[in-house]
Amino acid sequence: MVIGPSVLKSGAMSTELVLRHGDGRVRVTFQHAPVWERGVEPGSCPPQGLKLFRTVVSKEKLRAITEDTEGTIQGPPTAEEEKSNPPQSGNPKFFRPVPPFFWHAKWSGTSWTWGPQTGDRGWAIQEMDEVDSWHGRPAGDATGTWSLRLPGGILIQCPRVIVGGNAGICRLAWMPEDEGMPGTSNDGGTAKLLRVEASVSALEPVISDDDENMMVGFYPPSLGSLRSDIMEKVGELEGQTLEDRERASEGYVWDEEESESVSPMKEMTEEEKKKQIDELERSIKKDPRNALDF
Repeated sequence: MVIGPSVLKSGAMSTELVLRHGDGRVRVTFQHAPVWERGVEPGSCPPQGLKLFRTVVSKEKLRAITEDTEGTIQGPPTAEEEKSNPPQSGNPKFFRPVPPFFWHAKWSGTSWTWGPQTGDRGWAIQEMDEVDSWHGRPAGDATGTWSLRLPGGILIQCPRVIVGGNAGICRLAWMPEDEGMPGTSNDGGTAKLLRVEASVSALEPVISDDDENMMVGFYPPSLGSLRSDIMEKVGELEGQTLEDRERASEGYVWDEEESESVSPMKEMTEEEKKKQIDELERSIKKDPRNALDF
């Protein structure tokens, strides 16, 4: 679910993404504030962009509030509570480590999209392709993306700055459950992956009817598109070792064909090494600051 984008009383823009699983949910609120280019006095002209200045992540549960043996009311989810009273299968576990390579797997499920022109659409996904697997690229797909990966299998992405004419993509991915371990109550359970992404536009100018060269204000921010996915793990990626998955989780891309075509480095002779050292010493002697480049 998405709420917004909407304009707050402070003039900032708020976009909220929500994912629910079992008796818990995760809410992420992105807030972008007006900003001006360097050298431009703020307020001297209309805002030239909206810059991210606050992100709020909320982990919430719908479990009944009970009173423990010491008479303490149990409220928000805590690590101590989950350890003493583990959630049942089908409910999320917020406080657990999730290795980054867990995101790289074969995922299957359903997808739902909305757009102002296309309306609501839904379809089944047998296997997610690499291009669509943005949850496995924590740094995002576009330059200027702010991202954060949190314990409990939470990944958030959004644009650092939103400008007029360019839509910004806000994303939230959540793995509320891992694969069931043998001998546990969740033995045989599959890992779950939930995703939501929203395209947000802002700072679209309102042109005067009397003068085409005069701007009289901005249109309210709008939601350009929305997509929500409900996935479960159906297998491991073929031909992917644990090391490959770990490297991919950190954003590294390794092309085997390209690696085969790379020629080995040529070893330097003693004469070439001495010549390189002499050039380095002369450069540092000329200006000591050159030593910082090495």
